[in-house]
Amino acid sequence: MSAVLDPTSVPSVTGPVTTRLTTWLPWASDVAVVAAMTWWAAWLTFGTGGREPHVLSYGALLVAVAALLVRPWRVLRVRATAIALAPGAGAWVVVLTAPTGWAGADDAASYTYAGALGLVALAWARTPVRRQLLATAVVGAAGLQLAMGWAAWSSVPSPSRLFQGTFYWHNQVGAFLAAGAVLAVALVADGRRPLATLGWCLAPLCVAGTVFTTSRGSMLGIAIGVALVLAAAACRLGTTAAIGSICRTIAVVALSWATSWVLTGPPFFGERFSPLAATTARNGSFEGNGVQRFEDWRRSWEIFRHWPASGAGFNSFDSATTAVTDKRDGVSTAFAHNGYLQAASDGGLVLVLPLVVALLALALLAVRALPASRRAGDLVQPGALAAYVVLLLHSGMDFDWTYPSLLAQAALVGVLAVPSSAVRRRGAPPSRRVVVVAVVALVGLLLLSAVGAWHGGLDLNSSL
Repeated sequence: MSAVLDPTSVPSVTGPVTTRLTTWLPWASDVAVVAAMTWWAAWLTFGTGGREPHVLSYGALLVAVAALLVRPWRVLRVRATAIALAPGAGAWVVVLTAPTGWAGADDAASYTYAGALGLVALAWARTPVRRQLLATAVVGAAGLQLAMGWAAWSSVPSPSRLFQGTFYWHNQVGAFLAAGAVLAVALVADGRRPLATLGWCLAPLCVAGTVFTTSRGSMLGIAIGVALVLAAAACRLGTTAAIGSICRTIAVVALSWATSWVLTGPPFFGERFSPLAATTARNGSFEGNGVQRFEDWRRSWEIFRHWPASGAGFNSFDSATTAVTDKRDGVSTAFAHNGYLQAASDGGLVLVLPLVVALLALALLAVRALPASRRAGDLVQPGALAAYVVLLLHSGMDFDWTYPSLLAQAALVGVLAVPSSAVRRRGAPPSRRVVVVAVVALVGLLLLSAVGAWHGGLDLNSSL
């Protein structure tokens, strides 16, 4: 009888169950993260950059499932989780307190989605294979964008027409392609297969697509990004390795320019046009565009000064301008043409502070990782940092982050520039209270975002 009652004599049922969970959980998390990234690369991006109804909602639900399986709160430091979720949480505070209210729910959903996707990717991409998959997703998304936009663009008789892709605005397509192009060039410079092969295939197409958009800021971004990749290649340990990386970078840039030339003539078009034809035709507006942007920045600053705490609310830029400042140019516009000032005018300190902290935190961690990448001979990490810099600079002169897909791209590129070891949790696992708070905050914000983004994000100029 005592033997029967002895706990040590009873067969364990938790052991096999725990073993099965341990075996299947990584596979399930891989499937969930790949599904979330695939949705971002294809359906979300193709849905007018995430502005169409339903696409962002489904994306938020996919990220919620991935988060429950990856469990970033167990892998990453609490600080990393808080920083990633803070912009989304701040955006929902704006929805609750700012004059435009629920009209900005889709924008709050966008900030939440980007932060959560970046957090999950940072916790998940802890092995070389997973980091390769993440790099493939970022570069592949740019390639898919080029493929989808090419059909419509090449159907007109002249390539001087703006290439607008699925975003339906050329500057944002240019920024999306430019980031992919810079990362693809870095894959080529790194030289390790299979990513180098992917870079050789997609870098020329992404560069050509950027040229076709005629976006000056995006083309300048590629120039800056390639210069940073060349600098990283020159610093590679070993003279032979450095020279090889530099030569490959120059070769892929030359191939990219040749591709731009080839795609603007027969058999694609009846006669050959300069790839920069539309840019040349628009040169006269360069000064006017600059003046207009300064005017928009002045407006956003005045709006921020009037509503410094939680801003005027999302989708309020034009109506808020009318309420608090004058229109010196008489032009009505829905955006500040600067992501940082847009966040300040839309959401005040509640939004712009956590956003800037999150962006700077990623940049700082990426810069601190450069010496280790140099010792390892890795050019993908500095290449991702170069692409991240391109996105940060371009968003300083356009309304990129009003598109959920572009905001999420910045998060994914930033994650790729940061080794997970930089934010990996040390010591004992988190307490039960920390786990509960993290799960409720992350999943709750994503579910709220799925509801808020259901009708899409094409509503502009809400009244105060």
